[in-house]
Amino acid sequence: MSDADSPYRAPRPGRPDTGDSRTWADDAKAWADTRDAHRLIAEALARLVAADPTIPPHPYLSRHLAHHAARGEVLDDAHVPLAVLPWESSANVRTLLRQSDAVSAVRRQEWLEAWARIEPFIGGAGPDSRLTSLHLAHHAATRPRTPLDTSAARVSGSRVTPLWSDWTARDNVLAVSETRLESLTRTTTTDGRSLLVSGDDHGTIRMWEPHGVPAMAPLHTYGGAVQHLLPLPGDLLLSAGTDGSVRVWHLTRGQLLAEPVHRPGTWVSALTLFAAKDAPEVVLVAHSDGRLGALDPVTFRPVDTPLPSLDPAPALLSGVGLGGAEGMALAVAQGRRVRVWDPRRPDGYTYEHQHEGAVRALVDLAAPGRYALCDDSGYIGFRDASTGRETPVAPAPPAGPVVALTALTVAGRAAVASGGSDHTLRVWDARTGAAIGGPLEGHTAPPVALTTLPGTSQATSRELPAPAGQELLVPAGQELLVSAGADHTLRRWKPGGGGVGAGRAVRRPVTAAALSGPGSTAGAPLIAVADESGTALWDTGTGRPVALPAGHAPVTAFTSARVRGEPLLVTAHRDAGIQLWSLERGAHAAPARLAGLLGHSLPVRSMAAFPYEGRTLLVTGGEDGTVRLWDLDRVCALACREDHLLSVRDVAVLDTARGPRIASAGTDGTVRLWDPVTLRPVGAPLHCEQRVVNAVAAVPVDEPDGAELVASGGEDGTIRLWDPGTGRPVGRRLDIGDGPVAALAFFRTATGRPCLAATGPGGTIHLWDTDTGSHLLRIVTGSPLGALDALDIRQPGGPHPEHPVLLAAGVAGVCVFGIRMEGR
Repeated sequence: MSDADSPYRAPRPGRPDTGDSRTWADDAKAWADTRDAHRLIAEALARLVAADPTIPPHPYLSRHLAHHAARGEVLDDAHVPLAVLPWESSANVRTLLRQSDAVSAVRRQEWLEAWARIEPFIGGAGPDSRLTSLHLAHHAATRPRTPLDTSAARVSGSRVTPLWSDWTARDNVLAVSETRLESLTRTTTTDGRSLLVSGDDHGTIRMWEPHGVPAMAPLHTYGGAVQHLLPLPGDLLLSAGTDGSVRVWHLTRGQLLAEPVHRPGTWVSALTLFAAKDAPEVVLVAHSDGRLGALDPVTFRPVDTPLPSLDPAPALLSGVGLGGAEGMALAVAQGRRVRVWDPRRPDGYTYEHQHEGAVRALVDLAAPGRYALCDDSGYIGFRDASTGRETPVAPAPPAGPVVALTALTVAGRAAVASGGSDHTLRVWDARTGAAIGGPLEGHTAPPVALTTLPGTSQATSRELPAPAGQELLVPAGQELLVSAGADHTLRRWKPGGGGVGAGRAVRRPVTAAALSGPGSTAGAPLIAVADESGTALWDTGTGRPVALPAGHAPVTAFTSARVRGEPLLVTAHRDAGIQLWSLERGAHAAPARLAGLLGHSLPVRSMAAFPYEGRTLLVTGGEDGTVRLWDLDRVCALACREDHLLSVRDVAVLDTARGPRIASAGTDGTVRLWDPVTLRPVGAPLHCEQRVVNAVAAVPVDEPDGAELVASGGEDGTIRLWDPGTGRPVGRRLDIGDGPVAALAFFRTATGRPCLAATGPGGTIHLWDTDTGSHLLRIVTGSPLGALDALDIRQPGGPHPEHPVLLAAGVAGVCVFGIRMEGR
């Protein structure tokens, strides 16, 4: 560091000079060890951080302040203040928090922990987006279910004013990969270290310490995706994948030792160890054309040994230990067929069975002769290798492919963890098939590979959650689960107990949420929130909830309406029913049920109420593929259309020169427009070319005729604007860049700027200016989102500013905040 960059060059801007005249020589006398040196450097650097977080700090501060504070055991909000975090580039505050000495756990680390939760997902976001995301994450973590305190809710430079939140943020991300992860395993080096090893779709192999720090330089195959990793004694590793080759690596030396198999034009479908009775252990390699070979695990030369015959198709393999000196059987899955080959038997295969879906994973269990498997239909089960007797898991996981399995031990019990296409992990008792704990949620894309780590070794283990960001200790013999997700993250979990470093538990996931209009406090919005345990209305001005009367199925959608001056809440339920509730008695009285509407045969996904010729109409879209129109004044059905194929995902109402028009979005990839008088189609369907259309919104344009455009949000991660009159797209596609679009909401800023908000499983809220198509802001939450709603709050003189309010809800809960795109 040059003299110009010296931490003692000037006092911290915005703070008075304390008269401290210490010199480097004076401080050198106080350095008892390296830790003291880093502490003094961190203290000096902290004084150089400007109080205003919009002022860029010196690059040395953003790159190294957190590291100095961690090594000096002063990693806290005083030494790494808020103002430097949006510019922080040391890349891994979350890792520094885990590595810090336990003494730092008692220090104030609220802002650091908030940053650690969103840091893995912040990517290349600009300073505005980083500061705004940090502000919202901090509020959600420190002020749950707390009414707005305007004096504490503002942060200079942030574009949001947090109003209310009930949010659980996880902090169990071990590492983030720039590329998609394909495989994961654990190895123990010759010096006793446990390392995680991952392979990606670019042919790169990386080694990670258990706390997420890279252990050594990556290994490059310069081939296809690395889909299989097999650790061997002596720091050896076998890798294989889509280029048809098997490679032998020395991990700790970082050397490629051999390439014993090379079959261009094929890909390796399985790589496993196998030992028949009274026979040496071999490495089995299966290719996509059904060819099966064996290698010596020491010389890596081909071995002539009895092998089963395979169909000319990709095969999955798993050795199944038979106990004692009986060696192994071999479970073989090809498509939907599973067979078990026992080399002790002259007839080879002992039995076979068919599955509803293609088998995705096989794994050996600790119990002799038993293995687990999963398939594309969502099936997970345990089988006996000799008899084929089945033990399916119960309760069955949600429908959808199960893509990964691993065996582990939970509280002394043999167990299996599964990863599904619904982005969750689940843990099952390998003997009974019963679920152990609830689903483990946090990945924003499916977990594609699983492995385990030994629990933290401590003289005294503790079951209580550690402070967020700190190591969670587990009893000896308890394994931690590690998952590699298609969201490019490695995450760590305590089986049966949530993610390591997980926050407080709340009811989740949120199945529906919406803003419902002003509550009892002037200008404060009411929000309706539903999860599996019930439905409640929250007044964001007072923080008080009112539960809807029990006795109804879980809520799938909300909307609000006003009928003859009376405020109503409309709820759709999983049993396909719709209920009307009066809110006339105020925010703190239980809503009174007025009536019910029946007609849909499957649950309603979206609803919208709107006035029309003195009446209030309700349009609903359901999983049964129908769009239905209702008269709320007379509480009756008006019309039904069945033009959509499969499910209707979303509905919206547009104002046009010819009156209101209904827009509906469907799984068939179309947006359709309807006349609310006849519910007949208006024009041809809009074929959006976005695969499934998950969301639709009305987008006003500043034109004399007051025309509105239709926004469609697709499974392909894009948003398109359409002219409903011509059926043609307007402007360019808007790409959120982090997965499918699940929800859209339109609002205007305080100066009238038109904005469109979009979000989805990636957990980021994107804001665009619809006039210019420019991207305005990214608000990163780090947890999948499925609902957005917007509301204008315009109450001069009240506790809430004249700014639009946005609600976002998903797996981790719900948060409500004001948007300030203009000014500071």
